[in-house]
Amino acid sequence: MLEFFYESIETLKEVKKPSKDEVVKMTIAVLVIVAVAWVLFAILDYFFLNLYDNFIYNFLNSIFK
Repeated sequence: MLEFFYESIETLKEVKKPSKDEVVKMTIAVLVIVAVAWVLFAILDYFFLNLYDNFIYNFLNSIFK
């Protein structure tokens, strides 16, 4: 167990801090990915909501009338 702890400390000593430029680029990349995912999920939500309202609800309503 102690060997694992010491190896972890040695590995952490090798980790380098990212530069400001890398942080800015990665932050922009994350924000772009989140925005694209948000738009994609909004479109899918709109599609499935209209599918339910226009097709499934009317279909089930016609069956159980």
